[in-house]
Amino acid sequence: MDGLGRTVVKGENGPAGSRMSTYKDFNLRTRPVSRPWYSGGELKRRKRIAKYKLYSVEGKVKKSFSKGLRWFKNTCSRIVHGF
Repeated sequence: MDGLGRTVVKGENGPAGSRMSTYKDFNLRTRPVSRPWYSGGELKRRKRIAKYKLYSVEGKVKKSFSKGLRWFKNTCSRIVHGF
């Protein structure tokens, strides 16, 4: 590697057959990625289903929280009133 961030690759011929390559040659993000599921309609459907799942989880958390709060209130009421 030289001082400019380039990698020197030496060939079989020694320094005369060497070539310079830059970091960009090895950067994987510059290559296009093919995604077969990335069509417009399919992507919208996946987002919609993800939202449904999120709503479901929110409902479960809310229900669990209210049940826990109800249990706490009933327990405190039993301690205070003795029944």
